[in-house]
Amino acid sequence: MSVSINIENVVKKYGNDTIINGLSLNIKPGEFFTLLGPSGCGKTTLLRMIIGFNSIEGGTIKINDKVVNNIPPNKRNIGMVFQNYAIFPHMSVAKNVAFGLKNRKVPKPEIEKEVDEILKIVKIDHLKDRMPARLSGGQQQRVALARAIVIHPEVLLMDEPLSNLDAKLRVEMRNAIKNIQKEIGITTVYVTHDQEEALAISDQIAVMNAGVIQQIGKPKDIYQRPANIFVSTFIGLSNILEAFVKTEGCEPGKKKLVFANDHYEVSMSNLCDSVQDGQKVKVSVRPEEFEIKREGTGIAATVESSIFLGLSTHYFMELSNGQKVEIVQYSDDQEIIPNGTKVFLNVKASRINVFDYERERTLIEGVK
Repeated sequence: MSVSINIENVVKKYGNDTIINGLSLNIKPGEFFTLLGPSGCGKTTLLRMIIGFNSIEGGTIKINDKVVNNIPPNKRNIGMVFQNYAIFPHMSVAKNVAFGLKNRKVPKPEIEKEVDEILKIVKIDHLKDRMPARLSGGQQQRVALARAIVIHPEVLLMDEPLSNLDAKLRVEMRNAIKNIQKEIGITTVYVTHDQEEALAISDQIAVMNAGVIQQIGKPKDIYQRPANIFVSTFIGLSNILEAFVKTEGCEPGKKKLVFANDHYEVSMSNLCDSVQDGQKVKVSVRPEEFEIKREGTGIAATVESSIFLGLSTHYFMELSNGQKVEIVQYSDDQEIIPNGTKVFLNVKASRINVFDYERERTLIEGVK
């Protein structure tokens, strides 16, 4: 049966330095939950607090409503997959996977049965007698995963498990991990700094920075409606433009954004009621949220260079104020716009995000 993880106001200190100060989150049974953030943001520290490798200076961690703060790691029934795999080079695949079961004094016939079953699930049953030196990176990762879940842990923790693999193998393995996790139904906490990986694999993502959770949500919500500028610029690419809000003369329920560049205006229907007339804001426009016009009105820009990538063309442009922006247009029958061409940029009003200029928090209605 899948379990929940409840983290309530936890504190982690190293000497006089507070790394995590009062962090809380709830992970549902069977959920694939990812801690995403830059290096040093506290995500691995939090993972090690869950398994018991790090002490907890405040707050509580509950697994299935049971406080585990003072329970030793070997008594928590948690499986862990490390960045460096940590498989034993002198043991075959089968013996590596059986290691945890042997430590738990499981009868030999049952060990063989459990090992055979888990090797089939992770699709390396044909390699059971092979030594680690003769395995590829992806195969070694599958051994580490099998060893972690063969003991039937309540929770599976994974710390940057794909960082040592090449790009193609990372994609293959992240899909495999997701499928295996869903098949087994185990509550999983996954740590990564790779935004694309997090978006592809997660049920829920907690974006962290400097020991603080910036936003928790589904991958689509995190990407499309970031809670602040940090989330907007850390996940994917965002062009940040300055603008101000105009409410006078607008239709009921609508407001206008007036961009500092060329006073280009766009009507908005999803800004918070608290937004004031004349309020200065920052606007996040992802590359695919621009529309390029060869004539008409918009934000004046000049094409500096372009890259054709088959499905799309990436344009690098300079605005009239000298700011650089990146724009992605899906490829069609149109010719690639030559360097030096003057164009006008329109934005897709329903998709852009608007933030308070000073606090850099979202001003989009309903976003937490």
